[in-house]
Amino acid sequence: MRSCVLLSLTQLTVLAVVQARSEVIISEIMYNPDAASEADLEWIEIYNAGSQTVDLGGWTLEDLQDGQVSSPFPAGLSLEGNEAIVLTGNIAAFDTHWRTSRVRRLQLDSFPTLANSPSPSNETVGLRDQSGIVRDQVNFDDQGDWPRDDGSHGASIFLRPEALNASANDLGENWLPAMPGVYGSVFVDGGGLGENQGSPGVVATTPQLDFAPSPDAVWSMAVLPDTQNYAKSSVNRTVLTTMTEWIRDQRDAWNIEFVVHEGDIVNNNNTNNPSSGDQTSTEQWQNAKASLSVLDGEVPYILATGNHDHGITNAQNRDTRLNDFFAASDNPLVDPLQGGILRGTFEPGRLENAYYEIEAPDGRDVLVVSLEWGPRQAAVDWANRVVEQPRYRDHTAILVTHSYTDNDDTRTTTANTGGVAGNAGDDLWNELVSQNASFEFVFSGHIGGDGLGYISSMGEGDNLVHQMLFNSQFETRGGNGWIRLLEFLDDGRTVRLRTVSPLYGLERTTSENNLLLEISALTEFTADFDQDGAVGAADLQVWIDSYASSSLADTDDDRDSDGTDYLNWQREFGMPASPSHTSYALPEPTCLLQFALASCFLCAFGPRCACARD
Repeated sequence: MRSCVLLSLTQLTVLAVVQARSEVIISEIMYNPDAASEADLEWIEIYNAGSQTVDLGGWTLEDLQDGQVSSPFPAGLSLEGNEAIVLTGNIAAFDTHWRTSRVRRLQLDSFPTLANSPSPSNETVGLRDQSGIVRDQVNFDDQGDWPRDDGSHGASIFLRPEALNASANDLGENWLPAMPGVYGSVFVDGGGLGENQGSPGVVATTPQLDFAPSPDAVWSMAVLPDTQNYAKSSVNRTVLTTMTEWIRDQRDAWNIEFVVHEGDIVNNNNTNNPSSGDQTSTEQWQNAKASLSVLDGEVPYILATGNHDHGITNAQNRDTRLNDFFAASDNPLVDPLQGGILRGTFEPGRLENAYYEIEAPDGRDVLVVSLEWGPRQAAVDWANRVVEQPRYRDHTAILVTHSYTDNDDTRTTTANTGGVAGNAGDDLWNELVSQNASFEFVFSGHIGGDGLGYISSMGEGDNLVHQMLFNSQFETRGGNGWIRLLEFLDDGRTVRLRTVSPLYGLERTTSENNLLLEISALTEFTADFDQDGAVGAADLQVWIDSYASSSLADTDDDRDSDGTDYLNWQREFGMPASPSHTSYALPEPTCLLQFALASCFLCAFGPRCACARD
């Protein structure tokens, strides 16, 4: 045992000496930026993972396979322990694009050209010191365990915090694609030089903890952004399945009550020659169907259509194949005939305009209205009629539609693609959301840039409405697997917004991805519709008058002769959450029917019935 202990101490001493000696490594690589002149925006970050300062004078950056060698680093240049420096061939372009001069950077002549499609046989970046020794080299790739640079934005690759050493950076599994909000990565669109993501000069040294539900959360809902770039790719289609499997598997831990999809389920609605990707439209719909079907019978999900879900490739017309692949009956938790959350549709049997009702575990009643891409005026008018129903006056109403909030924190002003015009965000606010006091949320996607936007506005009923853009489709792997979660907290009036990726096991930690939102406080519901302080036959009559057009009301000419309306009213409204908040007075029976109703009333609210409910 003693010799084992001595050996262990010796090993620790050796490791400490190595660490103290210094270890300059390649920690981030921007090899395929989105730029008109790529060479101007390629850069490499190097990092001193040791504790001692290193003299970099005379070092060179090289492509060890192609034999390209940069100019020597200037004499006197040093790198302190835990310090980074960015190497670039054009410091002016770097500063213009990344909009910072605080990052330590060095311009090198003859900066090596980095391959856009690196492989083991065509790209090895190395650092050679002044004595000719290669101090670190990375033979990076974009296949296998290496991050794929396949997004619309340029994205660097960077080392995980737990892999900051010269041996770990040889392995693709230890590198991540730059993702805004993670480990210091940011989105930039500067100087007209393209859209890129990276963390130049910022090296995260502490790994994130596994994300978990907040201890003060009662229940959650999930938001899926545009999934078109998963569906269109035979490689990335599995990412969407990873997302839905996570929602299914974490349903109980996070108490996920439902999922909303913001639209652009697929990239091309109806063509055998896709505009991008390697999947026909039928294959794209099948891919989306397979991934979302993971939730059938597990979690209800609500679908909106985007511009790419209509027409041929991009809303050339309003035709959509959504209803060829998805039906309410697929998911018993959605199907009204099986007790699901769907309450009605604008057009029979079609899901692109529909509304849903959810009774949350904390007692909050939620109404979700899903509207098509650029909603037609008739669909908007229909949505108004839905939300204006008295039964929804105390609900938390949510609108989910594809285009509403822009990435500059304003509402969109046009929804015209391929000649198909419709209502945009401004229109929907003015004609629908602001006019109905129950609205508290709007979720949308569609817009690029950083894919984030937030507006807080007061409606005509003094209701605060949180309007949010969330779209990650332009990142690598079709969107890097991001899901937005809204946790409804136990104070009954606060929602915590979080953004997580089951694909990487990471959470976005920046403020715009982690918000605390105030919503209406939970209130005890009362069936005292006429507000006279008592619940009785008069309230039933208010219900009959107000809900005659409701699917719950008996609309026969002889309605209520069989007690159907009363029983529906009793079931839906006659059991307030707390008897202490409502007093009850029985109506005087003036006929046999009224006497029967009073008897039913006693059964419903009497002590024996209350005990049975317990």
